[in-house]
This record gives sequence, C-alpha cells and structure tokens, in this order.
Amino acid sequence: MTQAQRELLNGFFVGTFNNILTLEERALAGPDSGPSVRETHVIEAVAALAAEGRNTMSQVAAALNISVGALTTSVGALVRKGYLTRGADPFDRRVVRIFPTEEGRLVNARHEAFHRDMLNRVGEALSGEDLERLTQALKVLEGFFEQYAARG
Repeated sequence: MTQAQRELLNGFFVGTFNNILTLEERALAGPDSGPSVRETHVIEAVAALAAEGRNTMSQVAAALNISVGALTTSVGALVRKGYLTRGADPFDRRVVRIFPTEEGRLVNARHEAFHRDMLNRVGEALSGEDLERLTQALKVLEGFFEQYAARG
C-alpha cells in the first residue's frame, strides 16, 4: 500500500465514521436530550432480539460484542430513562429478559428511519455498477474487521 493510499483510507475511515455519528446524533435528537447513539444501539439490539425471543442479558451482550457487566450498566441507565424494562423469564425466573418500552420503540423507529434514509441516499448517488463494486469491497472489509476484532 502506498502512503497516499494509506492516508486516503485513514481519512475515509475516520471522517466517515465521525460524519455518520454526527448525522445519527442529529437524526435521533428529539424534544428532550434522548438517549446517546451508543444507548440507541443498545435499544436497537434489544428490540431486534426481543422480536426473536433472544433478549436475555447474555444474548444482547453477545450481539453487541460487549460484556454482560457493561450491558448491565447501560440497561440500568436506559431503564431509569424509560427506554427499556427488565423482566424475569416466565419459564426460568433466574433469567432476566430486556424489553423496549413504547418510548424505546419510538427511538428505535427513528433510528431505523435514519438508516433507511442514509442507505437510500447512497443508493441514489451511485450507479448500479458502482454500488455492486462497493458492496463487494465492503464484504471484504467486513470480514477483515470481524477477524481483527475477534483477535482482541
């Protein structure tokens, strides 16, 4: 890799990551301060896994690639803010399940709308051929980052 390619890639990753976070924060801003982007991603995971019946603390933590302890802290804050609730599993009272509240579902719907809009805009900006090349390259990058993250 040349130095110019290295600089371009680094600028792309850093700049794009920061721009997406900024846009996501704006899209999620509601009448109150609302949850942070990180908290919104917890709500998103809980909502998706609850729909599949896989909404235990350990299952949500695994989906987010965080420890159960870190999730416990986040869930506690989101319960206090009214975005999530905790409940015992009806078949095993030792198992704690997490559910989005109505407010949590509204936050998740705004978050899903942001992603839909972002993807639609990208799709409109690229030709079919460019979009195909981009998706193939992103699959390679996704595999790289999954392996890189798994190494710790």
